[in-house]
Amino acid sequence: MTDNHRRLSITRIKAVVADIDGTLTDMQRHISTDAIAAIRSLPIPVVLSSGNVICFMRAASKLIGASEAMIGETGGVIQVGYDSKPVILADIEQCRQAATVLQQHFPGMEQLDARYRLSELAFRRTVDVDKAREILDKAFPELEIIDTRFALHLKHKSVNKGTGLVEVSRMMGLKPDEFAAMGDSANDIHMFNAAGMGLAVGNATPEIREAADYVAQKPYGEGAAEALNWLARRL
Repeated sequence: MTDNHRRLSITRIKAVVADIDGTLTDMQRHISTDAIAAIRSLPIPVVLSSGNVICFMRAASKLIGASEAMIGETGGVIQVGYDSKPVILADIEQCRQAATVLQQHFPGMEQLDARYRLSELAFRRTVDVDKAREILDKAFPELEIIDTRFALHLKHKSVNKGTGLVEVSRMMGLKPDEFAAMGDSANDIHMFNAAGMGLAVGNATPEIREAADYVAQKPYGEGAAEALNWLARRL
C-alpha cells in the first residue's frame, strides 16, 4: 500500500476502473458470476480496462452490466457511449512495421485479433520475449512489448491503462483520482498510479499488491467481487 493511494477519502470515489483477464476472470478467461453481481449492485459505474479490442470491450460491458465507458488495447483505444465512435490514441502503423521486423526473427509469431486492432498488435506468448524486446529497443525505441500473461502486446510507450483512464475520466466529467482501480498484473500499475485508490485481487503480482489499498483474500473473479463489495460497504 502506498501513500499516493490515500490522498482521497473513500467516500469521494465516484467510479471504478477494472481489468478483465485475471481480475474478473480466471486464467481460462471464465468470468465470475460473483464479480458480475458485484458490478451490477455497485452504486457507481464500473469502467472496463483491458488489452482486448474495443468491440470485445463493448460487448463485454453490455453483457455484464458495466459502464458505457471503456478502455481497450491497453489504453490505446477508448470509447464513452456504446454507440459513439472509438477514440484512437496511438498510431498502429509503426507497430505493424515493428511486427514485420520481429517476424523475420520469429517466423511463427502469431497475431491475435489483427483485423480489429486499432492502436497496437497482440501475439501469442510463443516467442522469446527478452530477445524480442532487445530487437525492439534498437529498431523501434518508441515501442514496447507488454506480457499480460494472456498475450504479448506490441504498443506505443506513450499510451497505457493510466493514460487511457485520464482521457476516459475527462470525457466522463470526472478526475482520475476519483476512480478506484482494480487489477492483477504489471500492466495495471499505470492505472493504479493514476487512480485515487487501488484494489487488488488475491492472485495479483507483488507490484500490484504493494500499490493497492485493499488486497482481496480470494483470487480472480471471486477476489474482484470481494474487493467491490468491500468498497460498496464504505461508499
